[in-house]
Order: sequence, then C-alpha cells, then structure tokens
Amino acid sequence: MKEFLQLAIAGAATGAIYSLIAAGLTVSYSATGIFNLAYGAIAFICALLYYELNTGLGWPIAFAFIAVVVVFCPLLGLLLNVAVFRPLARANDAAKIMATVGLLVALPAIGRFIVEGGISTFGWSIPDAKQVNLPPGIWSSPPSTVKLPFDVVLNSNQIVVLVVAALVAVGLWALLRHTSLGLQMRAVVDKPDLAGLRGVNDARTSAYAWIIGCVLAGLAGVVGAPVLNSLTADQYNLVMFIAVAAAVVGGLKSVPMAFAGGLLLGMLEALVRRYATFADSITGFNNSVPFIVLLLGLLFLARERGRRGGTVASDSPPVRWTDDLPKWRIALPWVIAVVVFTVMVFFVVDDFWLGLLTNGLAYAVIFLSFVIVTGLGGMVSLAQATFVSGASFTCGLLINRYDWPWVLALLGGMVVAMALSAVVTLPTLRLGGLALALASLALAFMADRVLFKWDWFRQGQSGWKITPPKFGPFDLAETRTMLVFLMIIVALMTVLVNNLRRSASGRSMTAVRNSEPAASTSGVSIVRVKFAVFALSAALAGFGGVLVSTRNGRITDGTFSAATGLAWLAAVVLFGIRKPQGAILAGLVTATSATIFNNGFHFAFLPSFLHWDGLGSATATYVSSILFGLGAIQLSREPDGVLAITAAQNRARRDKRRAKHEAQALAASAAAAEVVDVVATAAPAAGDGAAPVPAARTALDPDARLVLQNVASGYGPVEVLRDVTLSVPAGQITVLLGPNGAGKSTTCATIAGALRPTSGTVTFSGDDVGTIAVHARAKRGIVLAPEARGIFPGLSVRENLQMWLPEAEDRDKVYERFPILGERRNLPAGNLSGGEQQILALAPLLVRPPDVLVADEPSLGLAPLIVEQIVGLFAELRERGVAILLVEEKARHVLEVADSVAFLSLGRVTWQGPRAEVDDAMLAEAYLGSAH
Repeated sequence: MKEFLQLAIAGAATGAIYSLIAAGLTVSYSATGIFNLAYGAIAFICALLYYELNTGLGWPIAFAFIAVVVVFCPLLGLLLNVAVFRPLARANDAAKIMATVGLLVALPAIGRFIVEGGISTFGWSIPDAKQVNLPPGIWSSPPSTVKLPFDVVLNSNQIVVLVVAALVAVGLWALLRHTSLGLQMRAVVDKPDLAGLRGVNDARTSAYAWIIGCVLAGLAGVVGAPVLNSLTADQYNLVMFIAVAAAVVGGLKSVPMAFAGGLLLGMLEALVRRYATFADSITGFNNSVPFIVLLLGLLFLARERGRRGGTVASDSPPVRWTDDLPKWRIALPWVIAVVVFTVMVFFVVDDFWLGLLTNGLAYAVIFLSFVIVTGLGGMVSLAQATFVSGASFTCGLLINRYDWPWVLALLGGMVVAMALSAVVTLPTLRLGGLALALASLALAFMADRVLFKWDWFRQGQSGWKITPPKFGPFDLAETRTMLVFLMIIVALMTVLVNNLRRSASGRSMTAVRNSEPAASTSGVSIVRVKFAVFALSAALAGFGGVLVSTRNGRITDGTFSAATGLAWLAAVVLFGIRKPQGAILAGLVTATSATIFNNGFHFAFLPSFLHWDGLGSATATYVSSILFGLGAIQLSREPDGVLAITAAQNRARRDKRRAKHEAQALAASAAAAEVVDVVATAAPAAGDGAAPVPAARTALDPDARLVLQNVASGYGPVEVLRDVTLSVPAGQITVLLGPNGAGKSTTCATIAGALRPTSGTVTFSGDDVGTIAVHARAKRGIVLAPEARGIFPGLSVRENLQMWLPEAEDRDKVYERFPILGERRNLPAGNLSGGEQQILALAPLLVRPPDVLVADEPSLGLAPLIVEQIVGLFAELRERGVAILLVEEKARHVLEVADSVAFLSLGRVTWQGPRAEVDDAMLAEAYLGSAH
C-alpha cells in the first residue's frame, strides 16, 4: 500500500503539470478554435526566465514569480494574440496547426539565443542554464518534505504543484460556466460571426483566452520545473504532448475533464512503470501510455461528428500572382536558378559545400512529401520523421541482415513507411483536421519510444550502416555523382507532384480539401482520397529518408526524432508548402543554414566585402530555428510562404508600371479624354439587363431610423451592391424583396457591420455607422437575425438567452411567454426544432427590443403555422417602436404586415414605396425584371 500510494501521489504531482497545460489548451481552443501546440515552448521560456531571475540575478522568489507569471505571461499572451492568433482566426485547420508548430520551434530558440547571446556578446553574469540539475521552486529550495499516512512522503514542490492545479481548476470552471466572459468565449467558438452580431467583441475574448493560456503555461513551467527536474525545451515539449492526451480526454472542450485527465495520466504513468510487468519485454511501452491514451481518445471522438472549433473557414486556393505573364516568363527565373546551381556544382564550390548541397537535395525529397500531404491534401502530418526513420531502418535491416540490394531495400522501406501511415490514418481519417494531426503526433512519439527502440530493428545504439550503391560506372559514394543523381530524382519528383496536381486524382484531392460534403456528393470517396494522399506522402518521405541515410552512411534511433520532423515542417512552410519549389529551397537552406550562420561564407568568386564571418557557435545554432519558426508563423499573413510573398510584391510592381503606362496613354489621347468626360457626366444606366431604376419611387426618408444612401458593398473585388438607397423608419416594417442572388444577404451584412461599404453611407439615428465594428453596432441597437437561425447550437437554451438577457428575471419573462423554452432551458439549443430555434433567436428581443431589427429570410425552412407565429412577433416588435427590415425572397406572408416595400435586383433598389401601391403585377415585374 505504501509503495502504491507513494507512486500515485508522485504521479499526481507530475499529472498536475499536465493538467495545467491541458487546461490552457482547452481554454484557448474552446475560445478561439486554435489548438496551440506551442504551450510546452511557452512553459519552457517562462521556466528559463524564472531561473535566470531567481538563480542568475538573485531576485527573491516572490518578485521573480510575479515578474514571470503576473507580468511576462499576460504580455506574451497579448503579443501572440495580436501577431499570430488573431490573424489566424478564420484560417483553416492546417494553417493554425502549422503556425503553432512554428511557435514551438521558434520560442525556445529565441530564449536560448537571448541568454547565450547576452553572455557571449554583452558579458552578462548569468548561468547559461544548459545543465540544470535541480531547478528552483516557488516555496523552498532545497524542498522540504511532509510525511503523510502510510509513511508516504511528499515534498514541498509536489505540494505546490497540486495546490496550484486545484486552485486553477476551480477558477477556470467558475470562469467558463459562471461569468459573462466565459459565456462569450464559448459563444465565439460556437458561432464566431453570430457572436459579433450579438455584441461580443471577439478580439477581446481572444485576447483574454491567450492571456489565460499563457499564464497557465507559465505556471506549469515555473512550478513544474523542480518536479520534472529539468530545464530543457525537449522535456517541456514532451510534457505538452502528453497534456494533449489529457485535453482529448476532456473532449477538447471540458476543462474539468482535461484536469482530471492530466492527473490520471500522471498517476497511470507512474503505476504502469512499476506494475505493468507484462510489458517489460516491450521496450519503451511504459513510456508510451499517454500516447496510447491519445489515440484511444481520438477514436472515441470519432463517434461524435458534431462541429469542432476552428473548422469554419474554407481553404482558398493559392493566388496565381504570375497569371499576367507568359509561360516562358514564369519559367525563366527557375531555369536561371537551375543553370546557376549547376555551374556552381561543377565549377565553383569546393567539396565541403558540395556535400552540403547534396544533403540539401536529399532533404528536398523528404520535404516534397509535405507538399503532397499538406500542400495538396490539406492535412497536417506530424509524423513525417517517423516515416523517414521507419523506411531507413527497414532499408538498413534488409541490406545488412538479408543481403538485399539497395534498390529492393529502398522499396521495402517505402512499403513500411506506407504501412506506418495506414496505422495513423485509417482510424482517424473521418475526423480529419486537428484530430488527424494529433493522431500522427501520437504515432511519432510511440515510434520513437517503442518501435525504434527494438534492438533487432535499430541494431542497438550503433544503428545500421547503409553504403551508397553503385550503378554500373556510377558510384554514389562519390559526392558529385550523388549530387547529380539527386538532381535527377528531385526533378522527377517535382514533375510527379505537378502532374499529380493537374490529374484527376489531384482534382479529387482539391475537392476533398475545399469541401468534403461537396466532394462526397460528387462521387468522390473521402476516405480513399485521404488514405492515398497519406500513403503517397509517406512513401516519398521514406524514399527521401533512405537517400539521406545513404548519404550519411548510417541510420540510428537518434537521427530523425519526432521533434526533428516538426522543425522540417516549419522550414517547408517558410518557403511555401503548396509548391515543389518551396520544398526544394527549404531542403537546401536546412542543410546549409547552420554552417552559414556559424562559419559565414568566403567564396573566392565574391569580392572581399561580401564575405561574412558568421555569428559564431554560441548562438548560430538557434538562428535557423528562429527563422524557420517565425516563417511558419507568417502563415497568418500569407499561407503560401516566401515564394508567394515575393511573387505578390513583383506583381504589385508590374501592376503599378502598367497603371502608369495606361495613365500616360490616356492623358496623351484627346479622344480618350472626351470619352472619359462623356462617361463621367452621363446618367448611370441600368446594367446587366436590369430594368431602369424609377427615381420617383426611391425617394429617401432622411428622418428614418436607418438609412442607406448610395451604398456599394461586396466581397473583396466582387461588388454585389451598387448604389443602394434605402430607408427604414421607426415603428414600421419595411420588407425588402428580391430574387435569389439579388444581394439581400449582402445588404443585411452591410447594415449589421459584417461588411464595410466601399462607398456611400449607413446612417443610424442620424449618425454615420459605416465604419463601426459589428459588435459595436449590435450594442448600439442594430440587430441582425441571420438567415441560418440566430442561435448558438453548442450552448444551452438558457445560455443563448443569457447572451442578450444577462438578468435572470428577464429570462423568466421569456419562459413565461414561451413555456417550451423554459422546459428545455438546459438542453443544447441545437437540439431544438427549426421553429423553436427561430423563436429562441427572436424571444429575447421581445424583452429588450433593439432600435433596428434586420431579419434575413426568417421564414426559411419553417412550416406555415410557425411562419405565422414568427410574423406575429415582428408585428409586436413594430408596436414597440422597432424599425424592422424583413428581407425575404417569398413575399406572401410578410406583405400582410408590411408598411412599406422595397425591391432589390442585381444589387440595386429598383423601387421603394407604400405597401398599398404593391400589386401582383408589380411583384411579377420586380422578380422577372421586365417592367419599371
């Protein structure tokens, strides 16, 4: 009993660290839809800062703790929110995951660079913290001990961790479930656009979420360091990856369950190491328990096909910045680059640089696998290093133990890589997105801890020797021959990837990436396409891995770790993960950057002032990690990397030159000037076949509560509304009618603030609100009931009402008026019928009426009896003085309560006037566009 309790309590202390990070993961994911894989890196730099302040500079424990957790962590959270996470709010899952991987790579390197750079450059009198045997805690150092019943011993560091975890658990539960901020956080991730329409400032909730997350990570780093007895980035990243399993146990949304999962994982780890004697023969099994739990948790999540945060954005195709150029002009820079590279290889560089370039091309083959799985397939694989190692070990095993020729051993390694990909993809393919990425991460760590620790597979500590083969007179042991061979391979693989993109299979990949439901209805097998993408990517990664191992001459279990694969991903993202050229550049830079930053470059063909001595060994090793990591972060600005940024800049310069030439030509032509004058002074004509606008029937009421005057609006370069003039008086129902595609929903979004008008004014009670944010308009009294039901399906009925009615007595009025809502107040709103959902959306407005209500297609999909009830609610709101704009495609029901009617056609209001003047002939003319 004593031993069991001792292990359980010690495991719980470690599990409390997992719980703190798991809570941060859950809070930020629940509030923003971004699963931050960099929490381990944040915990590390906080622990490093605390160590340097306390031990290095001698600050008292309290001051150092406050400086790190109370000051530094919130500031870091705000910085990351502004610089990285807010711009990623509407990005796809792949971009979010890759950006956080970039942070994982960059943040520890930045911390180490500052510490070691300060010591070497500025002579700081602080320890370098490379070898810290006993990091200080926040209570006593060395720790004191307490004896519990059954002679169980607990030290002060463990007590501190457990107490902090318990306090945080209670505090977070209260925050998320019993405060308006917590409710707003959950509403933002449930329906971010609707949250803004209900007055929620998602920028504010996002900032608070990242502040809380960073504080939790900082707490885990500071109080957990003496329990982990480590101050290394790898250890903290490992802790974070284990915490991922705890977050999955909580369903990625329950903070209490995530906390409990972390504690249980810590205890399970400790107990399994001691009592799971059945696994003694399986090397590394005991250390893989959290990742087994992670996989099982993901499989359990597969049963729940509900919406997950962060899946609201579609993945737009890459912008073709060179579509204004002829094909030869597009190819010219790359042809020149290949020619220059070839000349350097054969006539310029020495053997040392020749070797680095050879390594770079070998890495390029591996990196091309990222282009397939993520660039084309839209799925993030965090296990590419596992496929590389699996193929390399298999190749070494077959060559050395079974005398297979190199080519056949290479094929065998690629088959094993594909088999490993099947292990991770088949159970989780239907989940996709984040779950698939986490499953690949679990596979990577399990392989590192179990598969690649089996001596028969890895050949002990020494690994397998892989001798470069000979093909006739061509000996790949000779560096230049190997380099030419790799140039041919890279060229062939580039052609393969480009052909795949244009093939029927590539189109299926694009369809699945952009919209799985649409692809499925088109006859595309989602599972088959995803499995094929993963298998092909794994095979290519395995191929590249064997090439790299052949070039190195040996493969060991430490050559390609899971963490190495994350750094590879960041490098490819930096240059462009959707283009083969980006992968090639990433491979070359990965192979050469460390040497360049360390030793500089001194090429004989360059003038002396262009030579560089490098940064020296003290900090050079961190610079490439910083650059690669920050490059991955820039996904929040440009998802297609450095190549796309450069192409966009070149396109902007070309467009500027063209505009300048066109302006000069126009100014030089008198005839053109006359044409411009005529066009500028002529009355605007009704375009696109629309009926002429009858000016007499679009007279503006300047005293109306809501006025749109000459408004143009749209989506990027697509203009939907053109010169819209519309007025909505107080205490009246104005019905806006028009056929499908006329611009009705765009009008609603422009009024609500979801879209900014490109010209014209939106006036509310005499004030121009055209530039006011959507949440600010809602607070001022402009409310939009959107087309797709204005409720939060993941929140309960009570919580939906609470978004507009924070006072309990106001919600009781709703329950009295609509008893069905009172009966179902604790059920998720998504479980209500369509009619009940629409009533739930409008009911709080009866208690606290807005000044302006815009209802977009309120009768859509509802039964006639329900429609009559909804129309009755609008009539009641009119009596309360609300200015109501009912936007409908079908006119029959709403015309019964309308005071005035406006017709919208092709983005223009073609008529507005009293309801009494609207007859069937006018309706037909408005919809058919055949009369004035």
